[in-house]
Amino acid sequence: MKTGERFVGVFLKPGETFKALAEKPVWVDALIIILIALALYNYLIAPFAARDSYTLYQQSTRLKQQLGEEKFQTLLEETRKKAEDMSASARTTQALTGGLLGVVILIFQALLLFVLAKFFSAQGTYLQVMSAFLHANFINAILGNGLRFLLVSAKQSVFSISTGLAVFFPRLDPTSTGYIILTSIDFFQLWMFGVLAYGLSAIFKTEMKKALTISYLFWGLKTAINIILAIWGMSRI
Repeated sequence: MKTGERFVGVFLKPGETFKALAEKPVWVDALIIILIALALYNYLIAPFAARDSYTLYQQSTRLKQQLGEEKFQTLLEETRKKAEDMSASARTTQALTGGLLGVVILIFQALLLFVLAKFFSAQGTYLQVMSAFLHANFINAILGNGLRFLLVSAKQSVFSISTGLAVFFPRLDPTSTGYIILTSIDFFQLWMFGVLAYGLSAIFKTEMKKALTISYLFWGLKTAINIILAIWGMSRI
């Protein structure tokens, strides 16, 4: 299957598409598409993210106590300047860093998923899993980030937008534990891992029910780790 056919197939014909990928696990073009999508998203949201960081630091009494008045004011001033005047080169650097880091994380996650799946089946290779995982990420990295950018543009903020359960609780404080948990249960991630099950079923020669179990078990573990890290990070600000 050609690149365009696979891209459309992930959304419209996932069973057929992931079966073809299991037989011939191509991945280079998918990785390039994901890299470009992540870099572009990071470039577009960079000014909004910088302003969010400034606002968050400005309101943080804890950070002020940790750093002391002088260091806190220095950090605040640096963050303010970055938020008010982010150059094209700074945005490009952030975009490339975000894109490359995102791809590395996805490749590592595919490895962890492969290890987990091996507890359920002796079939399959890492290359097959990585190919399926990258293609499934079209849903989140392209469609999901496309919607997120529209929301960011409308609200002029990255921090306060969500494509998860938190969207049903608009009054929740984005820094609260409840918000972090709810926003981590993301609809595009749920869709992505549901579609990924087609690939796991074809790769590991298992029934769809077991493939869904593997896929959503991995999603649950990944989400739990993300929640813990996010809560820990917020507790330090």
